[in-house]
Amino acid sequence: MVVRVIMSLKIPLTILFSLLTSVSLFAEEFAVATFTRGKVSFLSASDTSKLWKTLKVNDVLKPGDRIKTGNGSKVDFLYQETEIRIQPNTDFTLKEWNSDKKEAKAFVQNGAAWFRVNNFKKGSFEVSTPTTTAGVRGTAFGVFFEEKEKTGYTCVCEGLVNINGEDFAKGTGGAKKVGATELEKKQYKDIITKDGATILLKEKRKEFPMLNRCLPCHKPIGWEDKSFTPDETYGNK
Repeated sequence: MVVRVIMSLKIPLTILFSLLTSVSLFAEEFAVATFTRGKVSFLSASDTSKLWKTLKVNDVLKPGDRIKTGNGSKVDFLYQETEIRIQPNTDFTLKEWNSDKKEAKAFVQNGAAWFRVNNFKKGSFEVSTPTTTAGVRGTAFGVFFEEKEKTGYTCVCEGLVNINGEDFAKGTGGAKKVGATELEKKQYKDIITKDGATILLKEKRKEFPMLNRCLPCHKPIGWEDKSFTPDETYGNK
């Protein structure tokens, strides 16, 4: 009787082991979703039906995959010590990913994404918008593109980031509007501190609405704004 039970479980256990092994291998090669909030739509490059599906925790982000988040929705991906955080109302595509050569390329068509890169010091990690390209090897930075402004932004949170061929340090960044020939340099040191978003951000965002994208991660200091949803995972990894 015991033998029959074991034999009846043999095939399902084999399938389960195979699935767990596949997930483990993917986790070693690609970034895996560790957190989602709201509805996150996912278009897999390997899906021949080309149907958008709902992304879930433990789903794997592979080259060619496209992510769309709605209002108030977000998703975090983790690859070893590298983090990818896709914010609300964002259209994001992973263009390339090679874990052996430590090379990756991503594209933010619209919206905002934040990156902490720690595994690409001997390779390259590049994130583009329609107007900007940010290249790093080990740092933290945000990339934004606002369709209403037709402008791409990159802000540096840690280390150095090369934006359109020029190096930018922590607390600085660059912006470029569609059709512009020059990259506009930005300063964020007094706008965002280690404690959060200062009153200067409240004033500056009228001129640069992109700064509203910083509020989920950097809470207001000395003022309030309830128009955004806090990122409960920021700083907890």
